[in-house]
Amino acid sequence: MRLLPVSLLALVLVTGRDAAAQPPLPETGLRRIDLRAGAAGTEPELHIRAGVSTVLTFDKKLARDSSGRFQVELERASSFTRADSGEFVLLLVPSDALKSGDTVRLTVRFEDGEAPQMATFGLVVSRDRADRLVEVLCEPRPVESCPRELQEARAAVLQCQEALDRAQTAPGGLTALRVSGALADRGVVARNLSDVAVRGRQGAFVTKQLRTYRAARRVLVELLLRAQEPGAPWTARNASLAGPGGELLKILSVWQASPVTSDAPERILVEAEADRFLSPESWTLWLSEDGGGRALVLGGVVFAPME
Repeated sequence: MRLLPVSLLALVLVTGRDAAAQPPLPETGLRRIDLRAGAAGTEPELHIRAGVSTVLTFDKKLARDSSGRFQVELERASSFTRADSGEFVLLLVPSDALKSGDTVRLTVRFEDGEAPQMATFGLVVSRDRADRLVEVLCEPRPVESCPRELQEARAAVLQCQEALDRAQTAPGGLTALRVSGALADRGVVARNLSDVAVRGRQGAFVTKQLRTYRAARRVLVELLLRAQEPGAPWTARNASLAGPGGELLKILSVWQASPVTSDAPERILVEAEADRFLSPESWTLWLSEDGGGRALVLGGVVFAPME
């Protein structure tokens, strides 16, 4: 059995002959879908609820397209606050934009050429019900392994639930920044770098807007980016912020909602650690996709002083 790390929310294996039609256990919200058991062409239904995470795990790797993105097709994807894919896992968090009774279609494609090559699910929006953890099975599995897997997965789910409870009670937003010390009495200062953005309209990308933000222990670079020419979508996966003396800031996150194309500008946010001794001048931002192929380099990035 392939057990996922607790951080990816391991899934309980629920036994049953007709698992494709089996309802989730009411006390845990666990579900098992056996693609071998369902009739050809059927679409298993899953229940989702606004603000509640639904995690699907698979015993086959999800396929990637030519740009390296997982081949996951989600209708009304903009109505989900999160839709994160991994090799064997998919996390979905619907937003309030989806109303009770709505149904959206989810399609995933698998890496190897053996059947099933893809699976399609109907996601039914509910006010009071959600399938929290769903295990999707494609490969044969020995019957004798079920009791052991059930115990292991239930133990993992208990750990996941405890981790979720801690995460949900932790402060967020400005409260989290204040508690962590990242937000001091002077708050956040911002600077609009329109001149740097104009200089960045060369090469493969057009920089439409560039802003920087600085707090007591954080800096944030925000840019709107569009590709010069049609081509493969571009997603920033790696980043660095280098100072005038070659010093590097510790990158905390690189956020991007959708890949950059030539159709419309896409927002990218790069957050890094900083302190009060940070030089405000002459930083260089470097962004690249996986594999270090197409890259963006912007010099002259400056941060407003805190004083």
